[in-house]
Amino acid sequence: MKKFFMTFIIITISQTSHLLCMETMKDTSTGRQGIIYAPWRENYVNAPKSNIFTNKPCTLCNIINNKNNRENLILHRGKHSLIMLASQPYIDNGIHLLIVPYEHKKELSELSPEAYKEKNVFTQQVCALLSSQANETYINNNQGSAAGASIPEHSHKHIIINHAQNYYNLIEAVQKTKKYIDLPSIYKELLAKINDLENVVIPQKQICNIHRNCYYCSVLQKDAQENFIIHRGKHATVMLSHHPTYFGEIDIIPNEHIEALETMSAETYEEINKLTTDIYPLVLKIINAQDSNIGLVSYGSKSTQKEHIRQKLIPRKDTWKKTPITKSNHISGDIKKFYKKLTSEWQSLLDNNCHKQAAKL
Repeated sequence: MKKFFMTFIIITISQTSHLLCMETMKDTSTGRQGIIYAPWRENYVNAPKSNIFTNKPCTLCNIINNKNNRENLILHRGKHSLIMLASQPYIDNGIHLLIVPYEHKKELSELSPEAYKEKNVFTQQVCALLSSQANETYINNNQGSAAGASIPEHSHKHIIINHAQNYYNLIEAVQKTKKYIDLPSIYKELLAKINDLENVVIPQKQICNIHRNCYYCSVLQKDAQENFIIHRGKHATVMLSHHPTYFGEIDIIPNEHIEALETMSAETYEEINKLTTDIYPLVLKIINAQDSNIGLVSYGSKSTQKEHIRQKLIPRKDTWKKTPITKSNHISGDIKKFYKKLTSEWQSLLDNNCHKQAAKL
């Protein structure tokens, strides 16, 4: 497997890393397996599932309705969503934030347009404010328990601004990882920075930029069918991932060469997220999957993805496992048949939307 996306592996720690709270990640330049070690999460991830997955009432709804921001690590409240520190962060050196819509919805596609837009605006503003000095930035939504969601009934986004080094030796990881996370101090420090959130300026238009040596810039210029391209939009392109970890994986790629979210124009990010919510229900329906990871590939000075940023949709099923001998993900379905079906369903959706728009006029 040529690529291994750290973004989604890290986000699934809460589901896959029991006992030691440890997960691996692959350094694609050397082939070594890196280690994420988070011992403070042990009690949380090993709690009975009934305590995590059947929250009644919803844990996030309780936090939203509680007015004590400091007690709940809430940094900012918007009209439709809030920004808070994660109480069980994945990293020991950096910032793990959650963006939580007030609406109690499981799926991104179920959120109101206003809530979805504010959630994405907050994402760009936070990254512009905090990620410039980070080794790596991860952004992800985990939809459903098979995708690693610890509170699957209430959609929320993870933003991880990672300042920690990458470990490739268990002894080093254990020795150098902090044993305690001082959340009150991190909260106090961040509170002053978040006050500048509304002053963050996001580019409104993208400067046309094609990178000569970029694989994705090259692919975007090629034949659609041969490269499994599903849709070419004004600012972004939808295609089957050329380096999938699971069957049916989708890449949504800006048409210009962009390497960090904070440098992406607001209109490009808006189109990417609109395309995401339109296509992922079709993908899940066709392959009969209920859960998904949705988020940007990681970026930053120590990221393994130092190239064209893109949003990924990864369908997830509990029954999809790696082959134990090869450690590879087998793409056992007929990918050409899937591509043809998805392209047909996508075109029908576009035609239906056009008819609706014409009827309104």
